[in-house]
This record gives sequence, structure tokens and C-alpha cells, in this order.
Amino acid sequence: MNDRNLILLFVALLLLNMQTCVALIAKPTVGIRSYRTTSALMRRGGKQRAKKENPYAGSVILPQTDFNQRANAIVREPELQEFWKNLDLHNKLSTSRRSSSAPTFTLHDGPPYANGDLHIGHAMNKILKDFLNRRQLMKGFEVNYIPGWDTHGLPIELKVLQSMKSKERQSLTPVTLRERAAEFAKETVAKQSASFQRYGIFGDFENPYLTLQPEFEAAQIRVFGEMFKKGHLYRGRKPVHWSPSSRTALAEAELEYPDNHFSRSIYVGFPISSATPALSSHADAKVAIWTTTPWTMPANLAVAVNPDLEYSVVAHPTTGKLIVATDLAEKLASTLKLPEDSPSFETLLTLKGSDLVGTTYSHPLYDRVSPVLAGGDYITTESGTGLVHTAPGHGQEDYLTGMKNG
Repeated sequence: MNDRNLILLFVALLLLNMQTCVALIAKPTVGIRSYRTTSALMRRGGKQRAKKENPYAGSVILPQTDFNQRANAIVREPELQEFWKNLDLHNKLSTSRRSSSAPTFTLHDGPPYANGDLHIGHAMNKILKDFLNRRQLMKGFEVNYIPGWDTHGLPIELKVLQSMKSKERQSLTPVTLRERAAEFAKETVAKQSASFQRYGIFGDFENPYLTLQPEFEAAQIRVFGEMFKKGHLYRGRKPVHWSPSSRTALAEAELEYPDNHFSRSIYVGFPISSATPALSSHADAKVAIWTTTPWTMPANLAVAVNPDLEYSVVAHPTTGKLIVATDLAEKLASTLKLPEDSPSFETLLTLKGSDLVGTTYSHPLYDRVSPVLAGGDYITTESGTGLVHTAPGHGQEDYLTGMKNG
């Protein structure tokens, strides 16, 4: 082979090698990723691979449905609400059962308070009650559930005041505040009603009752009048929780304590002035009480005992004689941290609480003698001494005990 043929053979091999490299780039082997797009291949004269038909596609028979696989709640929920509203099922069932003289079922539902948005507690409350109504419907009863709202009270007024500026609050009159509160309550009722209907609650939401409606207030006055005629009402006094800032009485549920609130408690021994026959041998003892409201001590007018509990007269050199509930004597000794050489009380006498009733004692701050009275079941041996400091002007139970005993 001459030199010319050798050169031609070399050029041919070189061209063949270059074509192989281009092919590797256009069709990468496994493990080599190609970044060339279809359009790039088409520009270079490449072709897309034709999609192969699946020969088994016609033999696979799957169930078909028109049910939308997506929730699409933004569209579907308003449609569902409109469907149930147009159906008016509550009214139709009530009318049908009433015409057939079906027995009635009435759910006495405590109305929610119109002072804000609903929460999970409202949902659980209403849905569980809805179970009851629907169950009675299934049993053939006429169920005419009329939703209602409590639209009076301090929380609504506070919501209104919080939305006002300081200058507005200062110039606010009682009448204007009531008007603003009524407006706020109605807006809240509309929001809560819409939420209850979204929950699917079965009821006549087109005709609810509100406690601010004149006809409802008139009905309350009529009922109040009937109660008066039947002798169920009386005029008296009672202690209330008072808010200096709001200048109004507060319910127990409206009281809020700060997280760092700490009540200091004290033990006090009242010296006996006169003892009952059962206690005559220990007339020098003291009536031991425990209270978490030491600021009410000046208002003390009595000490209450549980007539059914057992009490003891106990003694120790550091405390003298004390009257305490038998079950609390050991705990009291531990609380008072009696000396290690004599860490316990000596029990001198045991007697029933009823045997203490009629004993009198002297007030430690004033020249005043007060009685030991029979209290109620609120006196237990869970804490304290079993004898309860009673200041009728500072607590409902104390007040009732005072009224009962004159």
C-alpha cells in the first residue's frame, strides 16, 4: 500500500471516529444525562420517537364516575349551602309532622353569647345537640329547633369599648353605649348563624330569637310577672363581685386572675368566750380557722362548722389548745412546723360539729363576741382546719349562712 492510500485510510478512520462521538452526544448511554431539547434535535435534523400504542389498553375495564375527584371547596361549598337552603327541609318536616299530630320534641338549648367568632367549643356543643334533634326526627317526632342568641351583658359592652378611641369613650353616654352594643351583637349573630349553617345544623335559622328583640323582652316581663304572682320572688341583699373600672357587678365566670396571682393565707385562733356543755371542760381553747382572704378578717361575724364532721380539742405547748377537724390535726401540726422533739398535737377531746354549735368567741381585733354556727356541705376536710371564717359581706356562701342564722 502506497503513501496515498495510507493517507486516505487515515482520513476515513478519523471521520468515522468523529461520527461516533456525535452519535454518543445525541443518544447518551445509560447514566449519561442529555440536556438537548426536542427543538434542538429537530434543528439538527433529529426526530421524536413515535409513541407506541399499548395493545392491552382496550382490555382493561375500569369503573367510570362523574364524581369530581377534587374537592374544589370554593365552588362546591356555596352550592351545597344554596341546595340545603332551597330545600327548606326543616320547615317541610315540621309542617308535615304537625299536620299528622306527631309528638313534639323540644331541645332547651342555652343560647351562645354574641360577643365574638365561634370556636371549637361552640362546634362540639351544637353538633352534639344536632345529633339529638336528628335522632328524634328519625323516631317520628316533630322537632322545631329555633336557634337563639344571648345579646346582653358586660362582655359585649367591653368589645365595643375596646374598638373605640379614648376620646370616644370619655364622651360616651349609657344610651349610646347600648345602641353600639346592640349593633355589635346583631353583626355577631349574623356571623355565628352563617357558621352554624356551614356546620350543617338542622334548625329554623330564618326566624331566630334574640334576647334584645322587643317581643322577647316583653315575654320575659310577662314570665317575671307570673313568678311574682305565684310568690317565687323576694327582695333581699347579696354580695357581688364589683368592677371599679367597669362600674358594674361581675359574674363568677367573668373573674380573671393574673398568671402570677398568689393568695396569702393565715391561721387564726379565736379565744372562746362561752362554751357549750360538751366543750365546758376546755373553755380555754381557741377556735382555729384558716382563710385565703385575710383582708376580710375585720368583717368576721361567725365561724361555721359541719355538724356531721368530727372535731378534736388538741394541745401543744407552742399553740395552746385548739379546736380543729380531727382529720386535719396532723396536717395542721406539719404546717405549723412544731418542734422536732414534740412534732404532734395531743388530743384532749373529740366531739361532733353539732356539739360546737352555740359556742361563742371573741374577735381578735374588736370588742365583739360572735357565734359558732352550723354551715353546709361546703365545709370539708380537704384543707384548712374544718372551721370556716365567715364574713357575710364577702362571699355568697358566707352570706347565706349569715341569713340562715339571722
